[in-house]
Formats: sequence, structure tokens, C-alpha cells
Amino acid sequence: MQIQGGSTGGTSGGIKDRITVGLQDMYSYSVWIIIILVIIALIPPVIWLIKLIKKRNKNVDTIVAEPVKAVDLASIKLKYTGMLDEIIEKYKAGKLSDRHAYQQLSKVIRHFVFDVTGIKVQNYTLSEIKGLNIPMLYYLIDECYEPEFSKQSGGNIVETCEKARQVISGWN
Repeated sequence: MQIQGGSTGGTSGGIKDRITVGLQDMYSYSVWIIIILVIIALIPPVIWLIKLIKKRNKNVDTIVAEPVKAVDLASIKLKYTGMLDEIIEKYKAGKLSDRHAYQQLSKVIRHFVFDVTGIKVQNYTLSEIKGLNIPMLYYLIDECYEPEFSKQSGGNIVETCEKARQVISGWN
């Protein structure tokens, strides 16, 4: 592109200046500006990512060993075998349906395990109980599951209570 200018200064007749301006390559003059802008744009996501990672690391459950409380195992066993007797009596008297009897049995077993171990199995699913690696507890709760949740039971509550009594009696 050429631009021609008029007269300059006080010269007579005027000197025509020729100014030429050539197009420069796109962004050739501002590479550093673009690099700086990209870095500035990346700072907030990086900070957010670091905070997210730190937050997740804080939320990771760490297993803290709680001191084991001394329990009188004999009295706990006596208490819970008495509860099993109550379930059987109420069932035989017609005060508990199969379903409610199995629900009571499951509750008694879960609370027994909590009292002797401190593990809150009252809130555990069957698969979580299996993960505890206490096979006798798992098989007993598994036996209660179908009758406990179905409308018509196919189980024998008296036999299952006797199995529960054996689990409680054999607990060390």
C-alpha cells in the first residue's frame, strides 16, 4: 500500500514522500502475548484441579483402630439367647408372622455382633456382611434374607433360631 503525502515543512514546490506499509504475518509480533494469555487462562483450572484432589484426599476414609472395649461375653451371650427364646415363644403363640420373626431374628443377630465386636452390622447389606469375612454371620443372615423380605416365607424360624443360638454360643 502506498500513501502519498502532501508538501512538507516550508519547502516550496513540495516534496512528495512515499510511505509504504507492508502487511505483516498474522500474530508474528505477538507470540509472547499469546503465550502469556494461554498461561493465564490455564491457571484457574489448574488451581481448581489441585483443590479438588486435596479435597478428595481429605475425604478418603482412613481406618482408625478403636480400642477394644472389654466385654463380658458370657452375659452378652445369655442376653441374646434369651431374646431368641422370646422370638420362638412369640412365634409359637401366633404373635409373630414368619416374616416378622425373621426380621426380629436378623435384628437380634446383628445387634449381638455389634455388642461383641463394635462393628455396626445393623446397617450392612448382605454383600457388606460377606466382606467382613465372618462366614457364620454371613450364612445366618443369608438364611434370614428371603423370609425376611418376602411376603410368604419358605423358612423354618425355629430351626434358624437354633442355628443362631449355635452361632452365639460358639462365638469367641
